[in-house]
Amino acid sequence: MNALSLKAKISVENNVRSLSTLHKRGSTSRVLNLLRTHETALKENESIGRPFFSFAALNTAFIIKHNLRDNERNVFHDGRTTATKLLMPLDQKALDLGGQYIFINQPGFVEGLASAVGEDLVNRTPDLRTLEALERAPSFDPFLLREWLARFDIHPDPLYFNLNITEVMRMESFVQNEILELVVLANEGSGHTDSSRRMVKKMLSNKYDRDLEPLRITLRFSQTEFHEGLFAWKGFLYYKWVAKRIENAIPIALRDMGQLRPQHDWDTATRQVVAESLQRLGRLMVGAFNEVADNLSAYDKAFQALTQGRDPYPFREFLLAGPSLFLRIGELVGSLQHLLQFWSYRSRNKNKAVISADEYIELLRDFEASFTSSSRVDFRAGL
Repeated sequence: MNALSLKAKISVENNVRSLSTLHKRGSTSRVLNLLRTHETALKENESIGRPFFSFAALNTAFIIKHNLRDNERNVFHDGRTTATKLLMPLDQKALDLGGQYIFINQPGFVEGLASAVGEDLVNRTPDLRTLEALERAPSFDPFLLREWLARFDIHPDPLYFNLNITEVMRMESFVQNEILELVVLANEGSGHTDSSRRMVKKMLSNKYDRDLEPLRITLRFSQTEFHEGLFAWKGFLYYKWVAKRIENAIPIALRDMGQLRPQHDWDTATRQVVAESLQRLGRLMVGAFNEVADNLSAYDKAFQALTQGRDPYPFREFLLAGPSLFLRIGELVGSLQHLLQFWSYRSRNKNKAVISADEYIELLRDFEASFTSSSRVDFRAGL
């Protein structure tokens, strides 16, 4: 990557492997891959009725929650350690040519973007509002993101909020086990594996057809309600799946942080500061996970009312109202995922096995800040 940090200019991403790999992964909680959605729609002959942006060049961009490198932090003046990167490929058909990027809301952002794309953005206020909303979003997971943007009256096409195929494949067996009781109920006592597997695949991939009709009838949904209810259902199953993976990773990460090999500048006072910071961070991580688990327990209770009490209405009503929980659940899950993934990456890098006291204390403070500073805003104030 070119390390330029110019106020009103755009920098160049020339790491070929990085850009190609980014595209293959599709969208994640940290990456909004608009190019992949654009390509998928073309391949499946689907129309994107409401694109993210009015400016076409932005609709094939990558928008990335990025950990600022040491030589990038001087772009901003507020001490932040993360930023949202807008990355536009130089050629959508040849990603090996790299791309241009700029950090959203860096000094001179609007002028720099306009200069790069050769377009006056003054009359594209909705596009700038959308970029601002994306910059402030705590995560790009599709369930949180749709609810987040809706709070700003931004409603892109539903195609943007599909789970990527990699996550669908990883989730399938988990979801199949989770909904087995309901599949049996919907199929009047039959829980045939093939039927269950087929139903799960279509639930997760948005292929709504007659194979899902038994579920719609069991849940007493209209056709319109079923699309909304199924989206919410997938959201809760997604967060349960992620929470299960996070639960096992938290104690391992905290143990590894506590066993980090010190450098010579770790005196007694420094060790005490680090120990206290790790204790606070541990409490914050466990507290965040417990809050996620408490929110998901409401889903479990509603689901049990359906499968054990044979009453579809609590679950039906919960799914229709449930997305209001996605902002908080998604924010907490996103913070935990980011910390665990960042630490996993860092601990795998042998050159980073030893760390200075100042660097480690700053890192722990950044982790703490991700839980103590709320990203929730007063939506009535707008952008």
